[in-house]
Amino acid sequence: MTRPRAFAAIIKNNYILMTKHVYPDGSFWTLPGGGLEAGETFEDAVVREVKEEVNLDVEVVDYLFTGQYSRGEERCFLVRPLNDKEASVGYDPELGDRQTLKEVKWHSLKSMKNDLHVSKVLEALKLVV
Repeated sequence: MTRPRAFAAIIKNNYILMTKHVYPDGSFWTLPGGGLEAGETFEDAVVREVKEEVNLDVEVVDYLFTGQYSRGEERCFLVRPLNDKEASVGYDPELGDRQTLKEVKWHSLKSMKNDLHVSKVLEALKLVV
């Protein structure tokens, strides 16, 4: 079953906001995002997913890149928070009491430059760290 997904690059002072997901067999850091709902655009999905995962209201600034993941197409967008609210751990309504999202953290771009998605964000924005 394919499910396109959208995710966000939120950058502030050479730091990028990432979410930590924990599963029984391991954990990983990733950019906030998730699957599109029926009839939803990629842009609408990224705004919704950021609100769900990190409790921030954002607007799309720019499209960055398209890639492929195990369930189909994924698109990354540069987004900007609409206020000065701090990011915090959100909630995935699809998972109910089986939440995997455990932490939200600003990572330096330099420390994450080898991450698959962060490296593509840096390339799209022509940033050297």
